Amino acid sequence: MKRNIKIIFTLILAIILLVFTLTACSNTKPTELTAEQKSFYSSWMSYIDGKTPINRIAILGSHDSGISTTTSVIKGITKTQDLTIGKQLEYGCRYFDIRVNKKKNGDLTIFHSIDTTGENFIDITKDILQFIKTNTTEFLVLDFQHFKGESQKAVINVLNDSGIVDYAVKNTTNMSDLDFITSLKLEDVRGKFIIIWGSNEANGNTYPYLFRRNNDSCSIENACLDSLYSTEDNSKASAKFIEETIPKYFNHILNKDKGLTVLQAQLTSPSLGNVKKLEEGHNEGMSKYIRSIEKKAEYLTAVNIIMRDFIGSDLEKTNSILHLNIAKNNVKIDCISFFNKMTK
Repeated sequence: MKRNIKIIFTLILAIILLVFTLTACSNTKPTELTAEQKSFYSSWMSYIDGKTPINRIAILGSHDSGISTTTSVIKGITKTQDLTIGKQLEYGCRYFDIRVNKKKNGDLTIFHSIDTTGENFIDITKDILQFIKTNTTEFLVLDFQHFKGESQKAVINVLNDSGIVDYAVKNTTNMSDLDFITSLKLEDVRGKFIIIWGSNEANGNTYPYLFRRNNDSCSIENACLDSLYSTEDNSKASAKFIEETIPKYFNHILNKDKGLTVLQAQLTSPSLGNVKKLEEGHNEGMSKYIRSIEKKAEYLTAVNIIMRDFIGSDLEKTNSILHLNIAKNNVKIDCISFFNKMTK
């Protein structure tokens, strides 16, 4: 009997320690912005030449963008952001990885893995619409990667009812969606959303504001956005990921001469581990690598959206990406000095 009690006690203790390990988060808080920084990051595209093709602008993106809040018991393995999408905008983020679940009660919420409930989708639409109305020099890429609970039609209804569709880029030309997206310059999309869609609802003329994304392996032809991803590759240790996987992903980007591209620069936990601690061990090395792209001519020309976890955890995460626009000759000549000062 005593042995059984001891075994049970040991199991309970092990479970408590496991849950603590999974849910324990770093106390690191997002870096506070000065008034000058907040103004710059909220309008950084105003310093970019309007003639720049949108697939040649270096853009900060966030991975699993709406998981700044979560109801999951094991928050450590599901939480990927500290800031809401509305706040990430203030740190210069312009691409958002959005995954919507329609719950049994009809609510639309962001999901990640397991049974995670993140931000409320209606709240997100309010934040991004307010931002784009206020910051008319910017544009946002809303990448609806995955849907759950038959949420697609409900999301489309919200996009229409909220007024977001009124600010969405639409293909009303005779061009294919891929050629149309490729033809867009910054001046064509200021003050607008580009809505990327992870299903065949984006095909045809029913929704001229939906543009088809590729799948993780990028096996769909004529997709408007490629975001190559492999769980095995992104689960590598940071140094190995940077050495082996990033060049592999860049080789794919170099072979895609049309559309938008996303470099997935975040790590995936290979087991039940704390994502934030994983990112803290990866952050510095990844940001240093992004800085080094300036010296890699082919990569520099091709790089477009770079996706990271925990936007705002430090300003270098933003600056390392935005600064690439100087080397890419995207920044207006009379703005280079100031842009360099804010992103150096």
